[in-house]
Amino acid sequence: MRTAHYSMTCVAPTVSALLGLPAPAQAKGIAIPEMVAGGPAERVALVAPDALGEYAWDLWQAEMPFLRSLHARHSLALRSVMPSITPVNFAAMVTGTDREGHGIGSYNDSFVCETLFDVVRRSGGQSAGIGIRGYTGSQLLGRSADLCGRVEEHSDQAVEERIGAMAREDRPRFLIAQLGCVDDAFHAFGPSNPEVVPMLRETDARYQRLAETLTGLGYVLLILSDHGQHDIPEAVFGAKHGSHGTDSDQDCVVPCTWTRGL
Repeated sequence: MRTAHYSMTCVAPTVSALLGLPAPAQAKGIAIPEMVAGGPAERVALVAPDALGEYAWDLWQAEMPFLRSLHARHSLALRSVMPSITPVNFAAMVTGTDREGHGIGSYNDSFVCETLFDVVRRSGGQSAGIGIRGYTGSQLLGRSADLCGRVEEHSDQAVEERIGAMAREDRPRFLIAQLGCVDDAFHAFGPSNPEVVPMLRETDARYQRLAETLTGLGYVLLILSDHGQHDIPEAVFGAKHGSHGTDSDQDCVVPCTWTRGL
């Protein structure tokens, strides 16, 4: 397993630097040098496969050839802030700070600090938050952004379609989306269970389509997860499951890649 080189709090300063904007006021992280080396971008899209941590990636990357090809070009690791749960870490991505700083413990909470949405809005641009109804992508990010891409179906395919439609029609400068079904599958089967492979293959094909669409529209595409997952032994529940929330590497270390074009 790779060492985590950067904190999740570095995501917001990195997006800001790519857009040529100041980081949110309370950001603790830095702009990641490897990610901003290519120069500024007119638009940035961050599409997160919820819970695809380094542990699962090391096990299954051979089943995800497109993402593997991106990691062969650009690859680093990030560490989630604590607790390693979804709302807290998506909030870290858009604020550059931890739970104490951003005030988010659940997707029903409201930010108590400046966000990327505020920074982009102040510059005259728009941002979008996209995800399934009842998930952080819509309930927190969509609620806080200028454009809410809430998807009614419990489907990452529907999220993919909404991302494409909003990118083409609305052209937000910053777009952040959650693919929540990855986390669902890992919770149901455990991240090391071969039962998750069909979902991961679908996710890989989804990213290839999204990369073609988004980079074709002038977006830099960032791909990173909010946290990872660990296996819960079969003896605990009678069947293998997955969970997260601890400070273990399995729960906290996530791979990150990006592309400006294919």
